[in-house]
Amino acid sequence: MIARACLVFLAAASTVVVACSNSSSSNPDSGSPTGCSADLTVGWTNDAICAPGSGGNLGASCPAVTPPTTCIDSKPIAACCAWVQDPKTEIARAPSSLHNNGAPSGQTTPDFSCVDTPATQGTPQTVTVTGYLKVFVGGDADSAGVKVEIYQEGTDGALGALVGTAATTDSNSPSRVNDWLKNCPTDGCIERQYTYANVPTETPLIIHTSDANSAGKWYDFYDYNVYFSNAAVSGSMVSYDTQAVGTDDPATVTATLGTSVSSTKGLLAGEVHDCGDVRVSGATVNTDYHAETEVFYFGDDETNPLPDLSRTAPGLGTSELGLFGALNYPPGVPIHVSAVGMIGGQRKLIGAYTVQVFAGAVTGLSLRGRRPYQHD
Repeated sequence: MIARACLVFLAAASTVVVACSNSSSSNPDSGSPTGCSADLTVGWTNDAICAPGSGGNLGASCPAVTPPTTCIDSKPIAACCAWVQDPKTEIARAPSSLHNNGAPSGQTTPDFSCVDTPATQGTPQTVTVTGYLKVFVGGDADSAGVKVEIYQEGTDGALGALVGTAATTDSNSPSRVNDWLKNCPTDGCIERQYTYANVPTETPLIIHTSDANSAGKWYDFYDYNVYFSNAAVSGSMVSYDTQAVGTDDPATVTATLGTSVSSTKGLLAGEVHDCGDVRVSGATVNTDYHAETEVFYFGDDETNPLPDLSRTAPGLGTSELGLFGALNYPPGVPIHVSAVGMIGGQRKLIGAYTVQVFAGAVTGLSLRGRRPYQHD
């Protein structure tokens, strides 16, 4: 039972100052907070997306502008449904030297224009999606034998209806070589191309990759916040790379955390991007539903992406890879994910999304600012 009295003052369209009094809580993060008078609730500028019943992915299950659990000193920023650490550094774009989602050369200023003014959702059309199945840490050197399924996103992050027909990669699929991951063979990892027909644009989608041959080689992976705008269509085609997660990849990550993966629960792995789909450093992230671990961040070594726990305590947040994660959530529960960044000295909500996890699987989420369907 949480006893809490909050006095809320509207300070601006995007900022609410909250003074909280907490007496007890079942929240595992809760303690005896002393700094609640300095709390800030961060909202989307010019839009009450975090309010009960608002439209878009957050939906009616997001209970209030102020998260339902207690505010504490280590996570004093209320961002939609989750309490988040106070970011200590300015948001910065990842360098152009990254192989995936780095800034275009010379374009170093983070773009969060879609947070204040999201794009307009268009009329869906049917396209063919093609892209490559990226390997994560390189333990599995060839992404052949991966099944790809695309689903519409359901209510509260649930899996919706299957669209089109599943595609499978094999040794004859077109490929490219990844020769930069540390764990790839000397001649590189092989990333296979998939092609998937009859996919709707302007629709929230989830891409599921899995082991096509039940060979014990690939872990189930659910890629959330996939959205193809009509503007991205070229010749009835859309390009999108997704992930193939090797069976040993989760264990490689969890070994650095001193914990293990539960076969009855699910893992969360995410990236924070700006509206230009470029990774950003300095973002702090949390979820409203507490996993068995705190949200952690990865270091900045793209050749060997592993958790770096030194980034959590001081509130440094994401490295230039933008990667975060948490372990062992229960399946079938809406999990609200929020990210906050310091932009021009001001705290700002830069992404919020609802996902679910699946037993023995990884849920992937790239926050990409505010999506066209995240409106009132």
